[in-house]
Amino acid sequence: MDFDQVKRGHFIHHLRRALPLSAHARPALIAFLRERGVIARGATRLIVLDVFDAGDAGGVMCRFAIAEDGEASSFIAPLAQVALQRRHPAARLRVGRQRQPPPDAP
Repeated sequence: MDFDQVKRGHFIHHLRRALPLSAHARPALIAFLRERGVIARGATRLIVLDVFDAGDAGGVMCRFAIAEDGEASSFIAPLAQVALQRRHPAARLRVGRQRQPPPDAP
C-alpha cells in the first residue's frame, strides 16, 4: 500500500470524526454553483456532510449541502474547493497536511 494512500486514509478518518463541518465555497466552486442557478450573490455557508477518497484521479472529495437552502439537496466537489472554518480542529489538520513537503522532495 502506498504511503500517501495511508496518510490520506488517516486524514479522511479524522475529518469524518468531525462531521458535519461548517465551511464556505472557494471562488471556482461559487462560480460553478452560480452558473447553475443553485446560489445567488453573497457568501454561501456550506455544511460538509461526508468526505471520501476518489482515488488518484479525483483525490479527496466531499459531499456538502448549502446551509441556507431549505431543500435537502447535496453536492459533491473536491475538498480543495471548500474552505473549512478556521477555528475548527479539522481545518488545522488540513493546513498541516498541505504544508508537508512531498515525500520525494530534496
